[in-house]
Order: sequence, then C-alpha cells, then structure tokens
Amino acid sequence: MKRKYSKATKLTTMVLLLCMLGLTACSTNESGEGPSEAGAGESGKEKITIGVAQATLRHQFYIDINNGIDKIAKENGAEVLTNDPNLDIGKQVAAIEDFSEKKVDALILMAVDNSAVVPAVEEAKAKGIPVITADAVVKSDQVDTFIGTENYKAGEQLGLYFKKTIESSGKPAKIGVITAPQSFVQQERLRGFKDALKDVKGVTFLNEQPGYQREESLAIVENMLQANSDMNYIFATAEGSVLGALAALESANNQNTKILGFDVTKEAATGIKDGYILGMIQQQPELIGELAVKAALEAAKGETVEKQIDVPVILMDKNNVGEYFKD
Repeated sequence: MKRKYSKATKLTTMVLLLCMLGLTACSTNESGEGPSEAGAGESGKEKITIGVAQATLRHQFYIDINNGIDKIAKENGAEVLTNDPNLDIGKQVAAIEDFSEKKVDALILMAVDNSAVVPAVEEAKAKGIPVITADAVVKSDQVDTFIGTENYKAGEQLGLYFKKTIESSGKPAKIGVITAPQSFVQQERLRGFKDALKDVKGVTFLNEQPGYQREESLAIVENMLQANSDMNYIFATAEGSVLGALAALESANNQNTKILGFDVTKEAATGIKDGYILGMIQQQPELIGELAVKAALEAAKGETVEKQIDVPVILMDKNNVGEYFKD
C-alpha cells in the first residue's frame, strides 16, 4: 500500500536530510527565530553580560580600550555595561559593588587605585563573578587575569632609548618629572625609567610634581621652567601630563626642553614631528580591550584563562611616528 505524506511531513524530512548533510544549522530558539546574539551555535542560551568598571573616559587611552571592548563584545553578542567614575575611587568601588549586585557574568576593571578596589573585587569573586583586570595590576590573588602593558619594562625601555641620546650628545640631562603619585601604573613607569638611567653620568632628576590632567600639568611645567631655567628634559608619565607639558612648551616656543612620555595621541604625534617631544611609549589600548573581552567571555563560560597577558608597546619618535599618525 502506498503511504501518503502531508506537506508538513515532507518539510520535516527535508530539514532532517539537510541537517545530515551539514547544509544548514539545526538549532533554533524557542521562538523559532535564528541564533541569539550570544554567539553562533549557542542559540537558546542567555546573552553574556559584562560589567566594565572604567578608570575614566576623559582620556583617549581609556576611550580606545572601550572601543576594543565594544568591538569584540558586539562580535560575540555580549552585553556591556560601562561605568565612568572619572578617576574617583569611591565611585569606582560603588560601580564594582553595583555590578556584583546585578550579578554580571564577568567584570572588567581598570583600577583607579589598585589597593582600594581589593575588597570590592574579592566580594565579586565570592559571588562567582570572574574578574578581568586591564591596564593596572590589582593587589589581589583573586583576580582571574591581568591584561595590559608591563609598565616597569616600558619605562625602562624609554629610559634606555633616552640613555643613548644623552651619551651621544655628551651634554648633561636635567629632568623634571610630572607623575601621579597615587597611580601604581605611573610609578612603575617612573621606576623603570629611573633604573635605566641610574648609572649614567650627567643625569639629574630635579624634582617630581604631581600632575595627571592636562590643565594642571601645563601650569606645573610653566612653574618648573621658571624655577629651573636649565631644565632640558621633562618626563611625563601619562597622556594628560604629556599634553600639558607640550602646551607649555608650545606657548613659550621652547625647543630647548624636550618631552619624554607615555600614550601618543594625534596631538602628541604632532608634537613629536615638530620637535617638542623626543620620544614616547605607545601602548595598544584597543588591543588591551579586545583581549580583556575575550578573557571575560572565556571565564564567564567556566574556561581557564591565562593569569597574565602582556601586551607589547611601541617606542615612537620622529623616525617612525609618521607610520602610525599620518598628516
């Protein structure tokens, strides 16, 4: 007897055959639509939510980190919740605690103060939330991983570059320093820079002034130059202090004092080309953000992540800055 098949039965048979041949994906979510944003082949699973406790979004470096975070999160269908405390440690701690209460699937942290955040970080870990630290190393063994620049080595690299300049010129170097004393990251850069120069004759560190934001750094450099007319170098440990120092030198048309520093922006690149800045360390903030999200996604799925991922830096001066910043 010949068996009759309904249209629905024929359609089901066709789908099964296609699945067997590997010509189509065979999973659908409950609504009958395609895979959810959580990622290919993971339809039916809830979207992964990542809390991002930023340090600030007023500096290009951290904006670039966020761009990297958003890029990879979007590619993987993850939701990102970002908080900007604008360098206020109290607000950052409150943000971490809020993310813990919301039970995000993973936390990415750019610590304002790597000691003050520890209780909030360990509270998040106690709730089963993976903690990915980026840019600044947090003083806790509870974090899942650190991703970023090895700042001591980067400072040392810049110092060794500067050492060659001093030795080839044969002239003494009198250096003023602008740094953030409360920043572990910036202090590591300064420590590496100084260690590279500790045995070099003719090097004098005049003083260290606290500065991080552009406006305050501009005023600090103006005062430093008035007090030390023979200061011929400035070491600025962050983006804002570099730009403040640059503005001070440009305003005075001072080509006798050169800047060394961290985090090249478009404006700083112009300063290198114009001769105000001798050399700078350029980090790769967007890559840091990308790697942080990848680690967060892996940790949220219960996978083991590397304890530390160092992201290489680039030393920029007049010889190569044009490769990275076009006119």
